[in-house]
Amino acid sequence: MNDQKRNVQAQFGAHAENYVRSAVFASGESLTALVCMAQPQPTWEVLDVATGGGHCAFAFAPHVRSVIATDITRPMLEAVERGARERSLSNVRTEFADAESLPYPDASFDLVTCRVAAHHFGEVGLAVHEMARVCKPGGLVAVIDGIAPNDQAAADEMNAWEGIRDRSHVRLLTIDEWSRLYSEAKLETLPIQTYALALDFDDHMQRAGCNMQTVEQMRTGLLQSSPSLYNWLRPRQNGAQIMFDWPLIVIVGRKAP
Repeated sequence: MNDQKRNVQAQFGAHAENYVRSAVFASGESLTALVCMAQPQPTWEVLDVATGGGHCAFAFAPHVRSVIATDITRPMLEAVERGARERSLSNVRTEFADAESLPYPDASFDLVTCRVAAHHFGEVGLAVHEMARVCKPGGLVAVIDGIAPNDQAAADEMNAWEGIRDRSHVRLLTIDEWSRLYSEAKLETLPIQTYALALDFDDHMQRAGCNMQTVEQMRTGLLQSSPSLYNWLRPRQNGAQIMFDWPLIVIVGRKAP
């Protein structure tokens, strides 16, 4: 296991319950849209890659036969198991698995999902190919993730800024980059949807376990960001509270029959 994966394990292992209990991750327009786009069926077998808090797995579980929620962080998997029990979702099980080397045979799942995790992957293109590989012909590969602006300087600034908060962060891609990865994996992309997830700055910091020095550095980086990034994140203040947008992509691709 490389240093990047160990960073992911360290970051999310230490704060697993923060992500499972997070109201921001538990629901939202993009997750609702993904379920509607996928149109899950009662016979489906679903794989949720890099499940994190398990919320994508929880959203699909009532509609399908079974969901395997995978991650490389065991405390996350343990937290997801507790979350599934609390929700009485007996068809959700967890397994340790690396997104870039999935331990499943070709054409195993009707739907493969990955929500707000791909920006932690060292080889996101490899992960997309792996998700396509284990998807059945005619099945779907669906990703939700944050997206970077097309302006390269602003994208670099955004990724550097998020890397201060979370050392396991690698890179947010642009919409065009996601489209290209799906094409390279031979997935026919359905109409792409985008959403602006409103985040509370303090909650965003606390969820990652940031210390005060990091919080101040992140606050300065947000409020004094370049005009291009400022317009992308749209920070706004109401007294002591700071809210900002986190643009998301919902991209769904169908594997050729």
